Amino acid sequence: LGVWPGLLFFLGFAWVEVVYTESAMPARIAQMALIYSLITWGGMLLFGKEQWLRYGEAFAIVFGFLARFAPTELRVTAREVCHSCPAECLDQDGLCIGCNDCFHKALPGQRELNLRPFAVGLLRNEAVSPSVMAFVVLLLATVTFDGFMATPVWGNIILSLYDDIFSSFTTIFTLGLVAFPVILVGVYLGVSALMVAASGSRVPIGDMARAFVYSLIPIALAYHLAHYLSFLLIQGQRIIPLASDPLGYGWNLFGTADYIVNIAIINARFAWITAVVAIVVGHIIAVYLAHAIALRMLGERRPALRSQYPMLALMVGYTMVSLWIIAQPIVEIAPKG
Repeated sequence: LGVWPGLLFFLGFAWVEVVYTESAMPARIAQMALIYSLITWGGMLLFGKEQWLRYGEAFAIVFGFLARFAPTELRVTAREVCHSCPAECLDQDGLCIGCNDCFHKALPGQRELNLRPFAVGLLRNEAVSPSVMAFVVLLLATVTFDGFMATPVWGNIILSLYDDIFSSFTTIFTLGLVAFPVILVGVYLGVSALMVAASGSRVPIGDMARAFVYSLIPIALAYHLAHYLSFLLIQGQRIIPLASDPLGYGWNLFGTADYIVNIAIINARFAWITAVVAIVVGHIIAVYLAHAIALRMLGERRPALRSQYPMLALMVGYTMVSLWIIAQPIVEIAPKG
């Protein structure tokens, strides 16, 4: 099944976050946390902890993608420990990287915690399944849709569809959430076909698409930072009063129950500059990774360069869309049912 189960759970989480009208109600949050815990524990009990976390637990999969960007890695140096590992855990030398199962099974002398340059983990020469490719694109598409929802363009789309075609805001938002990843997957496969044609290679389109999908991770990481930074710094302060009164019983355990959120902790100028820098830097890193993957995959410099023209156009186009989204005035039209 690959990571398809995790992908479906992540899509469900995205729906709850951006579409579900009661997602901010404490009672609903508690219920969803309980359901999530039961699913996670049940999955680990039925399929094994490592199997479930690797293929079924959406957030473990997402953080596994993002961990490839990190400047640290866990490595097991003994091949015999990693003989049962899936292909995505092994590098081109057959050694296991970032696999908690093997790391715990290995002897102390067979374990390594290494430093490496940022994003090098995204260049590992390994098999990439169609489900992993779809998950990475979904990760990018959902945060893009979340940002697009606050633009005047989406507001106009909602107003034009409501009543005339659909009688429910929730239906429109759900269709938008599903349409974004479908469209982005289609665009990405189309670009992959152009890359095959431009390079003159006989690489199947699917293989080309899967080989380059990890180069999109820096873009997804950068856009998540740009999209959620203000939310984290402002709404994240709510943990201060909640720490003193976590159950709403009027407690003041740490003397912080009366803390008032400081919305001036970050101003619009700082948020805008940080978002722009994050998006631009993320796209620069993505272009570099795509070029390195092309050289490794195609072997010769000239075909590798030609193959990158369509990918470069895709990345520049997405950069422009991302910057356009964060430049738009915020228009809130929440689903009402």
